[in-house]
Amino acid sequence: MFVARTMKKKIVTAAPSASLFEAQRLMREHNIRQIPVVSEDGALLGIVSDRDIRAAVLPAGLVPGFTAGKAEKFMKNTLVERVMTRKVVTAMLTDTLEDAIVLLHDYRVNALPVLDAAGRVAGMITRTDALKAFIDALGVGEVSSRLEVVVPDRPGTLAQLAAIIGSFKVNITSVLSTRHVEGGKRANFFRIATLHVGPIRKAIEDAGFEILDPSEFLLP
Repeated sequence: MFVARTMKKKIVTAAPSASLFEAQRLMREHNIRQIPVVSEDGALLGIVSDRDIRAAVLPAGLVPGFTAGKAEKFMKNTLVERVMTRKVVTAMLTDTLEDAIVLLHDYRVNALPVLDAAGRVAGMITRTDALKAFIDALGVGEVSSRLEVVVPDRPGTLAQLAAIIGSFKVNITSVLSTRHVEGGKRANFFRIATLHVGPIRKAIEDAGFEILDPSEFLLP
């Protein structure tokens, strides 16, 4: 799955000459926490967040006699370009959802502007967007059951398991394969479109595979 499928395409942007007051108004109107700052041709210049605005106003707020009216005047007279973050972590239209998730995690940001090949802002993807897309990809919202099967780390085992499940005329809605804690093994997570998994579990175990039970990991 690509970022282009997941991102929000209709986004709110601000010019560098916009005031903090205007940026805050846009955030409140659209219920967002950050706004890309772009040039006239849509090129990304930076990003301004609600945290940036608070950090700009706070020092002034410590001055005696700094009233709400003065705070509003300060925000109207302070340009976005003075407080925006210029080094922005971004994704590209050609990036995968996995690429975006890694960037969001590694750089501890809440959103990524998505750029086209010319460096123009084409959309935004947030942590919430990425999580929802990942849940959809796993088929978690569908009527289904989950099986975790430990297999030897060798070619053909995934196909063998898929054939066993397919023999019951049941669709596999998602598959995830990861390294197992034991060397030379992998854990394959299947989500299958049925609630009646007993016969499928037995067939998999009869084929010599181990199915993990979450209750086995509960502490006494």
